[in-house]
Amino acid sequence: MASTAGVRLLNGHSMPFVGLGTWQSSRGDVGKAVRVALDAGYRHIDTAQNYYNEDEIGEALEEKIKEGGVTREEVFVTTKLAMAGMAPENVRKETVLSLKRLRTTYIDLYLIHFPIALSDEGMNLEPPVRFPKYSNGALKTTYIDILDTWREMEKLVDEGLVRAIGLSNCNKQQVLRIYEKGRIKPANLQVECHAWFPQYEMVEFCQQRGISFAAYGPIGSPGRPAVEGPVTAPLMEEPVLVELAAKHKRTVAQVLLRNLIQRGIIVLPKSVTPERIKSNLQVMDFELSKEDMEIVKGVNKELRLFQFNYYGKQNFSHPFFPWPELAKSYQPGEGMPQL
Repeated sequence: MASTAGVRLLNGHSMPFVGLGTWQSSRGDVGKAVRVALDAGYRHIDTAQNYYNEDEIGEALEEKIKEGGVTREEVFVTTKLAMAGMAPENVRKETVLSLKRLRTTYIDLYLIHFPIALSDEGMNLEPPVRFPKYSNGALKTTYIDILDTWREMEKLVDEGLVRAIGLSNCNKQQVLRIYEKGRIKPANLQVECHAWFPQYEMVEFCQQRGISFAAYGPIGSPGRPAVEGPVTAPLMEEPVLVELAAKHKRTVAQVLLRNLIQRGIIVLPKSVTPERIKSNLQVMDFELSKEDMEIVKGVNKELRLFQFNYYGKQNFSHPFFPWPELAKSYQPGEGMPQL
């Protein structure tokens, strides 16, 4: 059965509570994952230009629509504008390319991926050179005001190319500025959120203004601590969470997802494993008690797992960097980012 329960956006459309996250899904795997997800009942797919998988997702979606198992109107598709495409003159062009790759005539939700724009010097080249770097390894950033980018995205809504627009990886002040100065209010904020980093204040801030809230890394991004984080053991190994999952005869991942959903948060668990994809959707048929919710609340560490070190320390002082406090724990990042 399709999972369609969700949050009503400011434009009247509903955004399903559970979406398939596709960040860092290997080429060849993401198309299979989307097919499995749609067959399992997912009706929400989350991607981005910087994930370099819109084409595979579009192919899988088109295939499933032709098979008759789902209609385009039933599937909520989110994608995100690349940081190198944030200059006002590039926004529409990049959006049209996303539409072609996704094989659709409209995007349900289009997000500004990160508030710092990158140089557009590599826009016509293949990944990963779309992340231009200075000689010291830091990403080559620029100073495009996201409000200018936002105003171009508003035009996309007017044209019908995009149904809703929103933000990702922005702090409260950045969200508030767009909310107050934009002609169209942001429909969604997507940021890191999980039991170690529950974002209570930010969630309340958004929900009070009718801005839906979406969590990436909702189960603690299990593969992330070993790569770029301040911890070594995954969130899902917290003993109290293991006990809570056993009590409900559920997986720890399901408990973590259910906790966020009961807080009114949209969750975007990423997986390419069929069993896990299906399991992550099975979170609407049980409920955590108030006591259970308090147990999950008790593991909070106010701990960001996504440190954004690959931006380079000099960019942590960029006026548009959303969390300059991360500079205190900065360690040089490695590899090419895929946000």
